[in-house]
Amino acid sequence: MGIVNKRGEEKSVSIVIPTLNEASNIKHVFSNLPDFIDEIVVVDGNSTDGTIDEIRKLRSDVRIIVEEPGGKGAAMKTGFLRATGDLIIMMDADGSHDPREIPGLIEPILNGYDVSKGSRMMQGGGSADITPFRSMGNKIFVTMVNTLYGANYTDLCYGYRGFKKETLAKIDCTANGFEIETEQSIQFTKAGLRVKEVPSFEAKRMNGNSNLNSFRDGWRILNTIVREYIN
Repeated sequence: MGIVNKRGEEKSVSIVIPTLNEASNIKHVFSNLPDFIDEIVVVDGNSTDGTIDEIRKLRSDVRIIVEEPGGKGAAMKTGFLRATGDLIIMMDADGSHDPREIPGLIEPILNGYDVSKGSRMMQGGGSADITPFRSMGNKIFVTMVNTLYGANYTDLCYGYRGFKKETLAKIDCTANGFEIETEQSIQFTKAGLRVKEVPSFEAKRMNGNSNLNSFRDGWRILNTIVREYIN
């Protein structure tokens, strides 16, 4: 099916979604995906709540990869390797990312950018989920990355984004946890890729508990920022 860029070229689109016990949320995600998505790649961390069965009820064409849970970053890296689309979208399965934002998310890529990042912090974006503590941490990390790397980001710790598959050959992400979002953002800048932020609204997780730990993952993000600068 695909989608056409400004030069009239048809581009195939893959979406990569990591899951771990998201059976009660996945229907909302799948029911709102745009028709132009060519491929859905789900990387499941051995869910025990029937997530995979629920996915198969909703879509028979989904590529499902099951692996031992190793963190969001590990799942994403597996999904990126298996995705075949010209454009790749990464999003969460908990209902916090609105699939109806996807056309606006990939529009910059169709118009010449390499990467499009959702931002909760720019005009038109927002969040019903972020706590004051996490918001403060995000601001500190954004300031650090912009200062150290000459970037111009408004949001850093947010994983709703899309990019050309070819950009994966220009970065080398090793993070296995939530810090992969920060690692990606830094490496996009270091590689000289053209990045465009677009407003995005983050809803609350629909059901279940998040695996995010503000202190643990904040420390990992800080380590990632420093490690990338040293290297």
